[in-house]
Formats: sequence, C-alpha cells, structure tokens
Amino acid sequence: MIQSINNIGIAVRDLERSIVFYEKLGFQVQDRDEETPAASLQAGHAWLYIFQTSSRELAASRAPELVQNPPGIDHISFDVPDVDEFYDRLKDELTFEVEPADQSWGARAVSLLDPDGNRLYFLSPLKGA
Repeated sequence: MIQSINNIGIAVRDLERSIVFYEKLGFQVQDRDEETPAASLQAGHAWLYIFQTSSRELAASRAPELVQNPPGIDHISFDVPDVDEFYDRLKDELTFEVEPADQSWGARAVSLLDPDGNRLYFLSPLKGA
C-alpha cells in the first residue's frame, strides 16, 4: 500500500536558477547529480527532484481557476505554519499571484509560479478554525 509521496519531479530549463528559487522558499539541496544535471531538495517532509531538461518548450499555461485547465498535474501545494508570515517574508523577493486569502474549503492560501511556470500554493489552517 502507498504510504506517502516520495518526491515530486520537476523538469526545469535552468537548474541553477531553479535551485536559487526553491532555496528562497526554504528548500535545501540534499544531493546533486552533475551528470544529469539534477538536484534533490528538501523542506520539512517535502522532497523535490529537479532536473534540467534539454527541451526549450514551455509548459502549458494554466489558469488559477482549476476547472478550466487541461488534464495533467496542475499545481503543488505546501503546508506552511503561517501563510501571511511566509508571504511577508518573501513578497519583496518573489512575485506572488495574489495576496494571502481565506478559502471556502478551510485554508488560508497564497500562490506563485516557479521560474518555469509551475504553480505553487502555500496553505495554512484558517485562524480560529
């Protein structure tokens, strides 16, 4: 039986640029493969395997409104203790799509795109919930 997700693999156009980006989010490089080139990054229990692709094709653009997007993996969501603190700490370094907001489904959320256009959500429980 499946116990958890081991890692999420992300093809990137520029490995070094992506490492810098994900380090700003709190990920740390745990392993590098210079031959591929690739890197394993960890933040808490979340693991990413980012690898440089030779393709110059851009990923399909996806809208924040989920139900209009094509099939496939749409986004990655990460739990953070406090979305507002996370946003305040990074808003001058990274471009968020919107400011943090309460969601009807019970979380406070904010999102941004990584350097290759992958949407990342950061979630924390609603205060008082």
